[in-house]
Amino acid sequence: MPRKRSGARQRVVCQDVRFVEVEFPRPVQPRLVVQFSDGLSLLVENDRAVGLAAEFIVAFRSRENQCRKGGRP
Repeated sequence: MPRKRSGARQRVVCQDVRFVEVEFPRPVQPRLVVQFSDGLSLLVENDRAVGLAAEFIVAFRSRENQCRKGGRP
């Protein structure tokens, strides 16, 4: 039986692994991927999306800090 961890975070469990077909547009265009340690990933399609991604990161961190301080999630 798995142990229960103390604290707010619990380990995420993989529930499914499968193969899928993915079509890639031609030509492949480079994109920026921003990965966070908790598993969140942002895919930034082009330079026009950088501002939106930055706003999201600021809002996400603000909300995360609020939750850590005991605020409402």
